[in-house]
Amino acid sequence: MKIDYEGAWDSYAQQWQKNNPELGHIGDEWIGKAAGAANSLAEYETLIEERFIAPYIKKEHTVLEIGIGGGKTGAMLLKYCDRVICADISSEMLQAARSRLGDERVSYVKLDGLTLGGINPSSADVCFCYDTMVHIEPRDIFNYLTQIPKVLRGDALCVFHHSNIFTELGWEKFLSDWPLNLMGHRDGTAFSIMTDTIMEKFLTHLNYKILLKDASSVPRDCVWVCQAPSY
Repeated sequence: MKIDYEGAWDSYAQQWQKNNPELGHIGDEWIGKAAGAANSLAEYETLIEERFIAPYIKKEHTVLEIGIGGGKTGAMLLKYCDRVICADISSEMLQAARSRLGDERVSYVKLDGLTLGGINPSSADVCFCYDTMVHIEPRDIFNYLTQIPKVLRGDALCVFHHSNIFTELGWEKFLSDWPLNLMGHRDGTAFSIMTDTIMEKFLTHLNYKILLKDASSVPRDCVWVCQAPSY
């Protein structure tokens, strides 16, 4: 049974305002608390910015963000880089991101879930993917990893954040999710069954140079900083 990532996130975006009338932007509901990383939106945004954006993103960089969502991390990236290419499988999410980020120094690309079509070769210096791979199945993650090098240039830097069921909080999340995703059924917003060991195998097989493995900043998950191979 096909996982309908697109339909699931379109639906999420359409229902978001009704479910979160007190919040300003899609993504503000994800404060890192369930992941053991923070207790408020401001605290979580500070963690992401200080640990995974500020040390790596330069003012001349064009950053490709895969899974832009409502633009929360995109807004942070724009403080440090020259341009952001916002890519997402959900048209509704892209619309939400555009409402937040506008069109100055920003472009938008609708993905098909299988390719990075619409993104020009060697058009970005960095690939940033945060709070997205946590929902993507391992084979789909591997598929994206095979295609990312061709759209990068220069520093070819990558920041990848994914779930890790080998952690205590990751295992708790798996146990809470498994009864809802059986017999081939899997909601597109569910967490994937991913581990740091699998990701390391993917990265090394595809000749990514691992610069940092951070399994402590977001205790439920794992964040990697690496350099994509030359294409």
